[in-house]
Amino acid sequence: MMARCAILFLMIAAIIFSSCGEYPCAKAELGYNLIGFSDAESDTIVIRRFQKNSAVIIDSILFNENNPVRFHRYGDTLVMAAFLSTALLQSDFDYQLFFPGAVRMFTITDINEVQSYGKNSGPFNTSKIGCGNQISGCKVDGQPVNTINFPNTIYLRK
Repeated sequence: MMARCAILFLMIAAIIFSSCGEYPCAKAELGYNLIGFSDAESDTIVIRRFQKNSAVIIDSILFNENNPVRFHRYGDTLVMAAFLSTALLQSDFDYQLFFPGAVRMFTITDINEVQSYGKNSGPFNTSKIGCGNQISGCKVDGQPVNTINFPNTIYLRK
């Protein structure tokens, strides 16, 4: 009887302590705001996704009136407001963003994501809400650019 209680106690303790510890936070996604673009110049975007450090195209996504990226205007800047997650950029890839209305293309490479870790505080508190990585920078047309950390955003100038 005593041995069963000891085993049960050890099993409960193992469950509690195995729930404590660290876990990797969610991957970051990079957004972009546009400086000097008219509304018409930003209503169509073609995003080409490449294997990192390669010219191999993985896919291409068209954003237009049927699949929009909506921006809000603040002076000369358009800020991303409503969009599908496929409009955001991930550190696993390189990208080209083409704006046909502005006849402007941006090449975005070397997206640098800092891996963060969250902490579980027990078996009943395993929420990962609010735990996300940060993008510390990237290159736009070969030039290093810092990001705004919240949210992970860069500015693209026409």
